[in-house]
Amino acid sequence: MQIEQDRIVLVPMTAEKYHSFFLEYENDPDLYLPGQEYVHYEYSEEKVARYVQRQKDLRRIPLAILYDDEIVGEIIIKDIEPHKCATTGIVLKNSQYKHHGIGTQAERLAVQYVFDDLDIPTLYADTIQTNTRSQHVLEKVGFTLIREDRDYKYYRIDRE
Repeated sequence: MQIEQDRIVLVPMTAEKYHSFFLEYENDPDLYLPGQEYVHYEYSEEKVARYVQRQKDLRRIPLAILYDDEIVGEIIIKDIEPHKCATTGIVLKNSQYKHHGIGTQAERLAVQYVFDDLDIPTLYADTIQTNTRSQHVLEKVGFTLIREDRDYKYYRIDRE
């Protein structure tokens, strides 16, 4: 499986790709709730191995975001109810890849993959209230805000 458009490609994430991704990963300050202290990410092989195993245990579909053949992020398809709905999440490995349209294009490709390849008609996403960049991307791709609470905003997009 490979989905691509322009310089962005989505491919299945492998353990090897995860290690490459997390070597240059930086925690995003926008993903912290008010009052939470920023924590610097420290790479370790064991930590990445546990993360990879968690994705398998939860039966998620992790996709690597490639930009000019470099792993710059991941999209996870989770909470999958076959032929009904799923939830998506996206992360870029560090701020170097933000504000270039990479997340927007990758999110569009993920929506296409969920609708067409997985035959799932409804896709959900959520963001922390403070992550306005992610909210903008979701709305730009066509997600609609369906509700919010103190900490999160929840979005939905349906196959037409």
